[in-house]
Amino acid sequence: MIKHALAAIAPALALLAVTTAATTQDDAPKPAKIFTTDNVLAVTIKGPWRTIGRNKNSGEEWQGEFSYSADGATVTLPVSLRARGLTRLDVCDFPPLRIGFDKQASKGTTFRGAGNLKLVTHCLKQEKYQAYPVKEYLAYRIYNQVTELSYRVQGMDIRYIDTETGRETERFGFLIEDPDDVAKRNGLLKLDIEGTIPPALDADETSLFMVFQYLISNLDWSVLGGPDEYCCHNARLAGKAIDERPVYALPYDFDSSGFVDAHYASPPDGLRVRNLRQRLFRGFCMHNDAVPGAVQAIREQREAIMAMVNNEPRLDGRSMDSAVRFLDSFFERVDSADGIASLTDSCRG
Repeated sequence: MIKHALAAIAPALALLAVTTAATTQDDAPKPAKIFTTDNVLAVTIKGPWRTIGRNKNSGEEWQGEFSYSADGATVTLPVSLRARGLTRLDVCDFPPLRIGFDKQASKGTTFRGAGNLKLVTHCLKQEKYQAYPVKEYLAYRIYNQVTELSYRVQGMDIRYIDTETGRETERFGFLIEDPDDVAKRNGLLKLDIEGTIPPALDADETSLFMVFQYLISNLDWSVLGGPDEYCCHNARLAGKAIDERPVYALPYDFDSSGFVDAHYASPPDGLRVRNLRQRLFRGFCMHNDAVPGAVQAIREQREAIMAMVNNEPRLDGRSMDSAVRFLDSFFERVDSADGIASLTDSCRG
């Protein structure tokens, strides 16, 4: 009789066990998502790297494997890999990538909801070029210091394993937040529009954009239009709605800046600068009244910015000294008697 009773309640006990396990899993604290901390992750990415490198202009997609450690265990996720970019595709030994995380497989992990993200890679093999991605990563983080309307980045010490040859390479790289997520985080929408005009741009945020680009000496951008279907060049627009003002510009791609000082980059044609490290302010004259506030916002973060660079262990002494001196020259300029005027005198329109 007892045996029959146990048999009768066995299904209920099994259901209770499954429900309890599921509840415990749901209640368990989830790991911090990417882009929410400054931690640099150690990861391994497996893929057919030699084949990808030989076919980097094909637009093809390959399957790979992405793994990292969490709570003493290794988490492995299937990913898709595709070469991307324009200039860097032509000059890089190892191309920049777009990496796609499987939605179902990444549930409950650090990479939950990651989707398809840009991965900035080391580009060239030689040791002397390894500072490029590190300094570009720092440029993103510097802009994070002064405004939430900026792309967050996830630094990673990456071990690449070629599934065809077994060859391994260890380099620094970083993921860039999706523009839809940047906009959503700020209560906005990414605007898929062809272009905009200066009066539509938010004066304060646009001035921060312009002063930041002056800080890192970057001229490779546009906030009014671009070569692709949607605005802009090395910037995306965000706003409350397509037909609503103000509009906000979100900058990205800083490898052509004087701060990074990549050997393959050069100033855009038509601008009267000798080299990447010669600063030129490209703000709009109608926003000049907002420039002092933008300068002050960056000036207030000087200590944090300099500490970020000085404490970056992936920069060798020479690269660090060069980066520090370059940033210091900005603060010396804006702190001088004609500091603000030296910027606004070259405004546009």
